[in-house]
Amino acid sequence: MSQQSRNKGASASSSLHSSAILDQAIAAHRSGNLLEAERVYATVLKGSKTHSVALHMLGLLHAQRGNFSDAEPLLKKAARVDAGNPDVLFNYANVLRALDKTDDALDWLAKAIALSPNFADAHLNRGAILLARKELHGAIAEFDRAIAIAPSSAAFANRGSAFQQLGQLDDAHDSYQRAVALAPSNPQLHFVLSEVLGQMGRHDEAIGALERTVALNKAFPFALSKLVDARRKRADWRDFEREQAGLDEAVESGVAVDPFMFLHASSSPARQLACAKTFVANVAPERGAAKPRTPSPASRLRIGYMSADLRNHAIGHLMVGVIEEHDRERFEISAISYGPDDRSEVRGRLKAAFERFEDVSHLPDEGVVELIRRLDIDVLVDLGGFTAGARPRILAHRAAPIQVNYLGYPGTMGASYVDYVMADRIIVPEAEQKHYAEKVIYLPDSYQATDARRSLASVPARSEVGLPDDAFVYCAFNRTSKITPVLFDVWMRLLAKTAGSVLWLLDGDPIARENLKREAVARGIAAERIVFAPHAPADAHLVRHQLADLFLDTLPYNAHTGASDALWAGLPVVTCLGSAFAGRVAASILNAVGLPELVTQSLNDYESLALRIAHDSELRTVLKSKLASQRTTWPLFDTARMTRHIEKAFNEMWRRHCAGEAPASFAV
Repeated sequence: MSQQSRNKGASASSSLHSSAILDQAIAAHRSGNLLEAERVYATVLKGSKTHSVALHMLGLLHAQRGNFSDAEPLLKKAARVDAGNPDVLFNYANVLRALDKTDDALDWLAKAIALSPNFADAHLNRGAILLARKELHGAIAEFDRAIAIAPSSAAFANRGSAFQQLGQLDDAHDSYQRAVALAPSNPQLHFVLSEVLGQMGRHDEAIGALERTVALNKAFPFALSKLVDARRKRADWRDFEREQAGLDEAVESGVAVDPFMFLHASSSPARQLACAKTFVANVAPERGAAKPRTPSPASRLRIGYMSADLRNHAIGHLMVGVIEEHDRERFEISAISYGPDDRSEVRGRLKAAFERFEDVSHLPDEGVVELIRRLDIDVLVDLGGFTAGARPRILAHRAAPIQVNYLGYPGTMGASYVDYVMADRIIVPEAEQKHYAEKVIYLPDSYQATDARRSLASVPARSEVGLPDDAFVYCAFNRTSKITPVLFDVWMRLLAKTAGSVLWLLDGDPIARENLKREAVARGIAAERIVFAPHAPADAHLVRHQLADLFLDTLPYNAHTGASDALWAGLPVVTCLGSAFAGRVAASILNAVGLPELVTQSLNDYESLALRIAHDSELRTVLKSKLASQRTTWPLFDTARMTRHIEKAFNEMWRRHCAGEAPASFAV
């Protein structure tokens, strides 16, 4: 045998051996023995640095572990060595996508499609990237191509999401329905279907879809809390105690629960913190650190207020006066608004009051972060937290050196990237600081901002709003979801013990209205003694408080803006002090108008005090007179005073930051 023949034989033998051990490595990989697979892939690559299969498989192994930075160079090399293999190009593109190199990922997916035009998953993944980039029409086109090749639940679900974001709800619904038909045991699909059904106003069907989600997986993120929330908005209390226990158990076991909904259901600051931490870990984990900024001593401090609610909304009405009062010689005030422009009067006041009003509703989170950094915002005040429309992922990117939770979300955000929460000593007693991820800034008087420029229009007659002329009117203008069966028991006993009285509630869902009437009858109270106030413009709603005799607060989530509205209109509020932030706001507000005697410590005392006020006309007169005669002098309604306190807080935060001190709780 010639030397050449012997070399060929040796080469063939070596190749067969390499193939055999590679097969073993792949078998180990598939069985989950990643350490053994990694060892063998590395051995093969020592012998042949351009072995395409070993490069490809080792890259996939790193990607499987989430080590995308390690996977990227291996798959890049594999894609060059085996450039005609669409699977290699596809997997390389997916790693690039995981590394947020989306332009490159799209290019490599296009190359995979050029090699294999019927590569449905490549179209699907291109669509997913475009969907994340808010390039919705392009995303839909890619999903349509994937569906034409191989209909899949994932393609239909993503297509539904794109249509939903475009506001084309009928198309979104049809896509989600097709996804459910293809994969009826997938709880995720029932969950997204429930969301679009809710947006369409088809609430019965939305609840049914949530019920199917929970039946398939009771630990599915947010499903249980959204189901409970939907039922409580309708005053559907048939399984109230069981649902409450389920929520508490879910939070304690680390299941993702909507934290804003949980504030309505929980009286435990410890559980609220646990709930918020789980939410943050699932939805808005920390993404990075802010670039430090050290201004010159003469520069103004740059404050950014971020919200979806700088409009005809409670937050807009509460904050507009503060924005107008800010000292422009010392502070540069910017709005970061990602909510709708409702062209309301309060929106106009806000736009005029801010030095800079940035409407960022069209920008993705990363774009908003870039803008905030470009504006050199020193202190970013988040007015939304986890409320509807809020975007906590902006905070997660550490958009500003100091980030503050204030006013909109009455609880801890549970996030390492939120430095402070502005509160007061009633809302967050010092002993409760351990239940807050933020450091607490204690404002004097009350934490709640108000607008002292509000006027009270002429008061309508009771007959104009459906109230009996001679009735004693208990008023409880709170969302239905704040009403609990235990509290409703108290209210019905008050009606039973107060002759000729009625309970005046906010109107909303017609099913909620009927359920509340039914619950009243079940407690021995005629349905007609529950009167419902329809939705009204802000000024008309404010003035109609004057037709009531006493405002009854809720627990565990108090009236917040509703309580200050009532007091501004001259209507006394009776509250019961709760154990968590959301249940202590009315007590804070009442102390700030000199009426601490209307704060009770138990529901028994709450019931007794409400009954005493109802039966004592002289006491009612004294309370109303006190509110009417001193309305503009109480700290709660002194907007300029509140603004100076907030500004002192900003200055102290920044002083500590510039001194290199870690955030710490302090009092203004």
